[in-house]
Amino acid sequence: MRNKWQVAAALAAVTVVTGCTVTVGGSASPVPGQGPVVTAVDACTLLDQAQVDALGYRSPGRSVKENKDRLQPPMCLWNSKDDVEPSAVLNVGVASDMDFNEYISGAVKKSEPQPIGGLNWTQYASILPDDCPFYALLGAKSFAFVSVSTNKLDKSCELAKQVIPQVAAHLPGGQDAPPVTASTSAKPEPGGPLLAADPCATLKPDQVAQLKNISPDGKKDNSSTVPNASYCLWDDTDGDGGQKAFEVWFGPSTPAGEWPGVKDVAPTETLDVGGRKWGLFPNMSGLRVTCGATLAITETSSVRVVSGFIGDDTKTCDLVKQGLPLVTANLPG
Repeated sequence: MRNKWQVAAALAAVTVVTGCTVTVGGSASPVPGQGPVVTAVDACTLLDQAQVDALGYRSPGRSVKENKDRLQPPMCLWNSKDDVEPSAVLNVGVASDMDFNEYISGAVKKSEPQPIGGLNWTQYASILPDDCPFYALLGAKSFAFVSVSTNKLDKSCELAKQVIPQVAAHLPGGQDAPPVTASTSAKPEPGGPLLAADPCATLKPDQVAQLKNISPDGKKDNSSTVPNASYCLWDDTDGDGGQKAFEVWFGPSTPAGEWPGVKDVAPTETLDVGGRKWGLFPNMSGLRVTCGATLAITETSSVRVVSGFIGDDTKTCDLVKQGLPLVTANLPG
């Protein structure tokens, strides 16, 4: 499906992810009074596959080569698994010949050095509001970092601290990594009235016509990220800006508070629609152009409606609110 939120997200962040790391030839000599000199390595080797899997990320990581002109050390990025919440990006890097003070460029120190995994790690501020980076100095011109970005800074820092001792085990002076127990949660079995229902049946053709700038033809698909969920998407008709597509999601094994982007987030308001209580979530998944609403059908199943607006924050939830009475009247059960 066409995700117009990607257009807005591209305006908000720049990601550098190309190529592979380089290896520096020759031999390195230790600096008097400091630990072993770090030679350039593939940053993706700072976590092995078992560690990556247990921490909840997908292998392989994406390697980013060193670029000294841009003060970019070798790094590796991993995305969280589809069934892990909150969704996160893990970034691990190590510099072997780069001045840390020049690299950090006056960033604010957010914590005092913390001993983790045999090394001292210090948190610094990031240009991204939900990113939590920790740095460890390894030598005169060498350092390592671990950074996690989610939709909440506190959660990002919590996840980063889980990763640090695993990375430290692969660094000079680091201690052996403690065992990682993969977090697992029992998923409810799909059931209830949504199991055999069609999300495209929640809007009749004459009802779709009431929604401005929305295509009359809904397209059904199964989710690749939410287990057992399906959705119907009515695309927008006004180009890359303005109104976003209108989506209705059925989650026969997804409780109302477990949808991506709303877990551990309280709704800004509760809407009573025909006696049913919908929770409203502007800025869903941290994107101000996206709005969602969720409704519990049973304790372990729910419906989600998603749309949004690009270019006017006051209109983000307008179509969702307009569509909820139409969808509610056609829900199964």
